[in-house]
Amino acid sequence: MTPGYHDLTYYRGSTDICSVVWKDSAGALVDLTGYTAELTIRNAAGTIIGETGSGITATITAAAGLVTFTITDAAAAALTEGTHRYDIWVVSSGGIDYPLLYGSFAVIPETR
Repeated sequence: MTPGYHDLTYYRGSTDICSVVWKDSAGALVDLTGYTAELTIRNAAGTIIGETGSGITATITAAAGLVTFTITDAAAAALTEGTHRYDIWVVSSGGIDYPLLYGSFAVIPETR
């Protein structure tokens, strides 16, 4: 599988980071039963500043091929404002890694 490029914008104060639906080359939903998902955010120097398991949670709706990532307030506060990079992978129950998305990850300050 070839991962897709997509830029993300995260508005600090929101609990939702993004949702991803995985479809095969024919456009059919991929059943994610038994899969886990990982999101990693790195700054320009390549240092991890956010990742699944450290305040970021992945929720999988298997039959819909859907992965939703949310973030705690504490983890969101640790994300520096500016443009970073991210990647999203899903891992099968057999341990096979599949890259889904990657791109820039912009953190925008809360304005309210």
